[in-house]
Amino acid sequence: MQNAEIARALETIATLMELKDETYYRVLGYRRAAESVIALGRPVREVEDLKELPHVGGTIAGVIRDLAEDRTPEILADLLEEIPAGLVKVTRLPGVGPRTAGRLWRELGITDVEALVELEEGRLAALKGFGKKSEERILRAARTYNSQERRMLLDEATALAEHMLQFVRSHPACERAEIAGSLRRQKETIGDLDLVTASDDQESLADAFAEAQFVDEVLAHGPTKVFIKAGGVEVDLRIVAPEAFGTLLHHFTGGQAHNIALRERAVKMGLNISEYGLAQDSRLGLDYIPPELREDTGEISAAETGELPMLVEVGDVRGDLHVHTNYSDGRGTIETMAEAAISLGYEYLVFCDHSQSLRVANGLSPARLEEKLEAVRAADGKYGEIHLLCGSEVDILKDGSLDYEDTLLAELDFVVASIHTSFNVGEEAMTERIVRAMNNPYVRTIAHPTGRLLNRRDPYAVDVSRLIREAKATNTALELNAYPDRLDLSVPYVREAVEAGVSITIDTDAHDETALGFAKFGVAQARRAWVEKESVINCLPWTKFEEYLKSGK
Repeated sequence: MQNAEIARALETIATLMELKDETYYRVLGYRRAAESVIALGRPVREVEDLKELPHVGGTIAGVIRDLAEDRTPEILADLLEEIPAGLVKVTRLPGVGPRTAGRLWRELGITDVEALVELEEGRLAALKGFGKKSEERILRAARTYNSQERRMLLDEATALAEHMLQFVRSHPACERAEIAGSLRRQKETIGDLDLVTASDDQESLADAFAEAQFVDEVLAHGPTKVFIKAGGVEVDLRIVAPEAFGTLLHHFTGGQAHNIALRERAVKMGLNISEYGLAQDSRLGLDYIPPELREDTGEISAAETGELPMLVEVGDVRGDLHVHTNYSDGRGTIETMAEAAISLGYEYLVFCDHSQSLRVANGLSPARLEEKLEAVRAADGKYGEIHLLCGSEVDILKDGSLDYEDTLLAELDFVVASIHTSFNVGEEAMTERIVRAMNNPYVRTIAHPTGRLLNRRDPYAVDVSRLIREAKATNTALELNAYPDRLDLSVPYVREAVEAGVSITIDTDAHDETALGFAKFGVAQARRAWVEKESVINCLPWTKFEEYLKSGK
């Protein structure tokens, strides 16, 4: 098994455990181990002691070793004897999840997506807590499940592509190589992978790639193109002479609409442009357009007039305003998270553990929050390199009130408010609920404002444009959550918010030290939304950020 397949198997174990109603922290352990495998950057089989990986103890190390050596781990075999394997796919339907899938299995005998499709109308709606609309939504998702393309999250796609890129670059016949396609444009999810390389010995490089250890199946193999399957994903490697590398990289980066618009511009100028370059030594008269902007959404005219934005970069981020610790459902401690942030060069870090009503995430009672506040203050005194602040991710309750009293919120350095329950209240009620929270004087940002989980849960119904107007009126920021399965707000709304003068925060929502590195995925989405660093609160240097905190809303 390759790393991506091992990570998916660990996720499957976690999902089966959740269906069995295992303890939260056992489930979390396997999910965090999956993230560690994805982030590894080299094949698992090359790691002598797997316990060196973050969040991998002896038991999970044994499971990973079994998977890497193509053995079925005992825990997976035992779970599959008890729980139908098809339920894993049911949990991936938007609006379902393990808890609902477990009920469908126990109460209706549903064991896979196909059984759900064939379910008699009205049976699901008759279950307690469901209704006609819930039934329609779930059955619609089941009917379209098999027609949906499997798409990778950005962290998984990046790890897989970089592993292959490293292989290509290590070959003596390779002069240059880069990732292309939708991954280079940093789309939210990735369907397949594209690599472009330059070589004067194309056949040698093509043969080596086709015979690489990570290849599961060779779909096509020639001297300039190798098309394979690896880890269940299709990968297209294109090989050209060095002088054609730049234009081929541009062409296979896309997007399609951008490429078409460029060709039309070339034709109007009397030029011919193709994947192998311009037909003559000419230029199109445009400033360089960063890959993230190449979607034909105004970038070409902006490049022509010199009006492209100075896009935010990872190095502009000075801190993270939304991270968790083991006080709630995180794995890292205050100290280990602080040290990981220091290694990233951050000037400040805000700990925002969950509030009291979110019991499933070990939310903090007021007394425990006061205890944590003291612990953060003490830790802040230990580190001269970084400022540690105590905040909270406070739940917005069903009526729009907050999970802590204002007197307690006033003691905190920073308050993030978010929705974790009662998703199906309807667009108007959900919008009013969040608007009420925005009008609280202590709420500085709304976290993951539409509640989506990519590949797993659709956004809840909410009028985002109204939230943007209210954010502007109340001086409330909106979060661009950088966690790869959220990336919420989505790019069109981030662009709308920034154009309306609303500030955003790019936060990782990290629950362990490794996930602090997810900031790059949030920055990539901000770049796709034409965001400059001036619109991002946590790009402020510490002195300016401190002024922002003191000035209030």
